[in-house]
Amino acid sequence: MFNISFLNSGVLFLTSAILVPLLIYLFARKRPRKLVFSSIRFIKESQKRQKKRINLKNILLLIIRMLIILLTILAISRPSIRAPFLKRGILHPKTALAVILDNSYSMDYLVDTRTELEKGKGILFRMNEIISENDLTVLLTLDSNWNNLYGRIHYGRLPRELVAGIKLTPKATALSDIINTAESRLKESHLPNKEIYFITDLQEYQLPDKFNISTYFLRTSPAQPRNNISCQNARVTGSLIGKQLTKNIAFDLVNHSDEDQEDVIFDLYLDGSTLAEKVTDLKGRQRKTDIFTVNLEDTGWHEGFVQVRNERLSYDNRSYFSFYFNRNPQVAVCSNSLGIPPTLDTILEIYCNDRSNITILDPEQVNPDSLLKYDNYIFYNYQKLNPRIDFILEKLQSEEKNIMFIADRDLNKEWQDQLSLLFDIKFHGFSASSAGKSLDFINRFHPLTADIIVNRDIPVSDYWNVQGGSNILLQAGEYPLAIENNNNILWLFDVNSLSNAFLLDAAYPIFAYNCLQYTTSEGKKQQSFLVNNTIRLNRESLRLPDGSEIYGAETYSLRDIGIYHRQQAPFSVNLDYSESQFKVMEPAELNNLELVEENWEDHFLQSRYGFEIWKYLLILVLMLLALEMFIIKKEESQ
Repeated sequence: MFNISFLNSGVLFLTSAILVPLLIYLFARKRPRKLVFSSIRFIKESQKRQKKRINLKNILLLIIRMLIILLTILAISRPSIRAPFLKRGILHPKTALAVILDNSYSMDYLVDTRTELEKGKGILFRMNEIISENDLTVLLTLDSNWNNLYGRIHYGRLPRELVAGIKLTPKATALSDIINTAESRLKESHLPNKEIYFITDLQEYQLPDKFNISTYFLRTSPAQPRNNISCQNARVTGSLIGKQLTKNIAFDLVNHSDEDQEDVIFDLYLDGSTLAEKVTDLKGRQRKTDIFTVNLEDTGWHEGFVQVRNERLSYDNRSYFSFYFNRNPQVAVCSNSLGIPPTLDTILEIYCNDRSNITILDPEQVNPDSLLKYDNYIFYNYQKLNPRIDFILEKLQSEEKNIMFIADRDLNKEWQDQLSLLFDIKFHGFSASSAGKSLDFINRFHPLTADIIVNRDIPVSDYWNVQGGSNILLQAGEYPLAIENNNNILWLFDVNSLSNAFLLDAAYPIFAYNCLQYTTSEGKKQQSFLVNNTIRLNRESLRLPDGSEIYGAETYSLRDIGIYHRQQAPFSVNLDYSESQFKVMEPAELNNLELVEENWEDHFLQSRYGFEIWKYLLILVLMLLALEMFIIKKEESQ
């Protein structure tokens, strides 16, 4: 359909100025002075003929002047024409075009023989064939780092190698931010015709509240149910069997579809080789936790991943982990007591693998420098708090050593004040009730207690009544039983108690072992991050999962999943799995947007305004001015 629009329609009211030459013509004409002659019949006839010619010339000049005013005003209003035949090849209006290619990891889903990302690139290549050299184009993705490097304005078609080189991003930037970036880039072009196209699998995204430029969504594939299984949350735990300690690699398998999945294969990859493989079934929407048990001999860092085999969407199939295993850790128990309570002694013997690795130190006699050689530090049954003890605590903290404090029932006021400062708590006395309270809170969001299963009806007795604590691990009623702060841990229950049922529960040795593992020497703890987390490097070198290295940076934003190495200590980086659960956007969510699934070429470059013709109107104005001058000069020469 043919139509015309005006970019500066506000000036159209000036078209009334075309009446000015007409009014001048009608009311400001000179009337010749009347002279009386004798019979001049032939002269009058000649005068009539001349008057008709002059009137025709004046009317022609009047029309020309009115057209000059009209066309000048129309040129200022910038009219644009749209027509069906002006939409292909070099005939379409000059357009500033932004194309956003969805490269979030949900686009790795395999449809038929190609992934959604490959289909999206195919659409981009076909767009490139329609784009002309007169167009301005911007290519963006959902990776803001990629956009900062390559998201500039191109004249004409997009470089083919730029499109082909787009890769998946593990953490997509908010679509609303990318669309704002696209609008900002297009405004730089100063062209009236601006369009934005988002090529996507239609995964649900947060949209801007308002769209300032015509925006279209192009779906890469027709709507269909998706089957996807992800592997998440791989972590290392310990198991106590008799007096033997084994390592467990626990992980979660998640079925993100409504359909049951049978014979799901998953395996464990550790230190460069596949160690084990299992098969399981998953019901629709089920999350199942499983473990691989490994026996380790070598002291040092270990790294790997658990992988589920899922051919449709492989990007979220792996969950990475790393951990330090010390077969013979050295533990220092700083205490005024000559012995260790049996409930603690048994755990330490299993943890250290040899009793000779456990050393009881009298804080009054220990050398602070020799104290730094140990892997773990436990403060228990300490009677005095003096400047020497203060110096030892400051020394350990300055060396970033973590401490496990155990509050016995005879904890004196000085130590209560010291622990109050370290853990932001306030002591209110010791509870020696034999009935006690039931353990009713376990912190499921802390790695120390995330996998501990405790009977919540267990009565807990013989503990300190305290208030406060920002990171409570265990709690009975309103009173915390264990607190973590700045990687230090405080037990508020008496490990010497014979009436505390928690010390007899199977969860206690696991909790105690986790506390020892958690407070091991700094740099030897299991560390895990998510993509887009920022870590401090302090100019240390960092080896990325692809083998490349970063030097001299203060901080670094983690952009890829896998195993990183910092000062020879590996740490894992995993997805946040936000796109593993595919949720398609509903049409109701696409307000003021057009969803194009088939025959998108019929909608491509259908510019809002069309061809601007103001240049052609000004050319007509110049031609009319020249014609007016020609007519006037010719009249003067006669």
